[in-house]
Formats: sequence, structure tokens, C-alpha cells
Amino acid sequence: MRPLHVTVILALGGGCGGDVDLSGIYRVDVSVASRPCGADAPVTSAPSFVKLTKANLFGTDYFAYDGCTDEAGTDCTSIGGLFGGFFEPIDGGWRGFASYASNSGLNCTLGISDTTAILDGTRLVIDGSTYEDRVELLEEQCTPEEAEKRGEAMPCTEHERVEATRL
Repeated sequence: MRPLHVTVILALGGGCGGDVDLSGIYRVDVSVASRPCGADAPVTSAPSFVKLTKANLFGTDYFAYDGCTDEAGTDCTSIGGLFGGFFEPIDGGWRGFASYASNSGLNCTLGISDTTAILDGTRLVIDGSTYEDRVELLEEQCTPEEAEKRGEAMPCTEHERVEATRL
């Protein structure tokens, strides 16, 4: 079995929206999800607060995010981890994108995860989807680049949306 290969898109300078500072603690007003995508329903185990923190990886700024039980942001757990951070500045916020591929013989799993965090005044909207497909491909064809080529044409396996207010 070949190991999982992951590509995370790091914005290496430039881009629109890089001046949006997502840092802070936000009260979660709405948290919905669906698996597979389609009929979003309220997430009963969603954190009450979300904390975004600016960090730096290899000279590139990004925002990590945690789910918190308190508005002070002291009792928190990582939601996104390193691969779930927001690495690319976009208009109104930041984007996190990762592609991955894993195979065993001709069985190949391809996927992408695309999430945005858009801040409008004090209102933050985090919206993300995962697209994944299992296909028959040769080992050398089973790559994150192939997942990116297929993109949203693959089945949407997961969608999440959080609406929150900055404290």
C-alpha cells in the first residue's frame, strides 16, 4: 500500500484580501453539516465558540482555528489542524485548500477539501466541502494533482457551514 499523499496550497505572498485579520474569538450562531452533501442539519455537538489565531509556517502567514467551550478562548480544541488552516488570502477573508490521494493496487482514493472563512464586519462565515471519489487508476496516476483536476466533479461527501459573531 502506498502512503497517503497530501498537497496543501500555501499562498506565498500576493493575492487579494490578505489584509483581512481573522484573529479573535467568535460566538457560534449557526453550525450545520451534511454527510453526504445535500440536506444540512444542525450540528448538536458544535462548539459554542470558535477562535482563529494567526500563525506562520515557512514564512507564510495562515490562520489556525479551534473550537472552544468558553468565550475567553481558554478551553479549546483544534478543529482544523495544520491541514485545515486558512493559508490563502481571498477577497473578504482566507481560504484553506488541500488535495490528497491514496492507493492500493488499482484502488485509488482521490479527494479535495476546500474551506473559506469570510469576515464581514463582525460576522464570520466558515464554509467548507470535501469531494472524494474511489476510482481505478494506476499508482502513478493516483496523485493529489489528479484529485485537483477532477475537483468538484467528484461526489461531495461532506459539507459544513458555521456562522459566528466576533466578540
